[in-house]
Amino acid sequence: MAGSEPVAVVAGVGPGLGAALCRKLVRAGYAVVALARTDACTQTLAPELRQAGGTFMSVQCDVGDTEAVDAAFAHIEREAGMVSVYIHNASQLVAMPSLELTAAAFTGAWRVTCLGALLCAQKVIPGMLRQGRGTILFTGATGALRGGAGYAAFASAKFALRGLAQSLAREFGPRGIHVAHVVIDGLIWSGQVRRGFVREQCLLPEAIADCYLQLVNQDRSAWTQELDLRPDVEKF
Repeated sequence: MAGSEPVAVVAGVGPGLGAALCRKLVRAGYAVVALARTDACTQTLAPELRQAGGTFMSVQCDVGDTEAVDAAFAHIEREAGMVSVYIHNASQLVAMPSLELTAAAFTGAWRVTCLGALLCAQKVIPGMLRQGRGTILFTGATGALRGGAGYAAFASAKFALRGLAQSLAREFGPRGIHVAHVVIDGLIWSGQVRRGFVREQCLLPEAIADCYLQLVNQDRSAWTQELDLRPDVEKF
């Protein structure tokens, strides 16, 4: 896979935003590596992107597992090279009454959403520092700004991810690494959402991916640290 293209890694690739990000980055000239717990989506995404002339590779990885992350990024660096863009789109949605929330469910949401973001960032930052540049983007949610009833685990994890993004931005921004947190304030038009909502009520994955690419291409004299996105009908 190693070639002349810059390398982008997207963690959390499903049929919605994750797939849209991979398509957008491939079209922008990146060699894209998808990290996912299963290959259910990447099995169909891979031939589509390769047929379009893109460079694409998928790696199965539980981003909340230290050993799995170590192995995944060793493979990526060996096969593709140093990472220029990392997008943490992985999360675990836990929705249940707080009195029924188990320790395993609570820590599971945090492990994938926040710990996974840190573990992967630790793997890509050294290479970005050597390159003198890089971009790390974290996918946030409404829950990063306000916790909803029944979403204690999800909101806690997303709040933590937002704090991590701010800390990394302050630490590594002056060293050439653009770290940004994107608040997705609404439902993404994909999967089960299509069965309960109409398209006009939701954010389109392709439109969100456009905004991510704009963040990747921002000049360092005008970096965004946090961006919030919502459909025009969403109240806020």
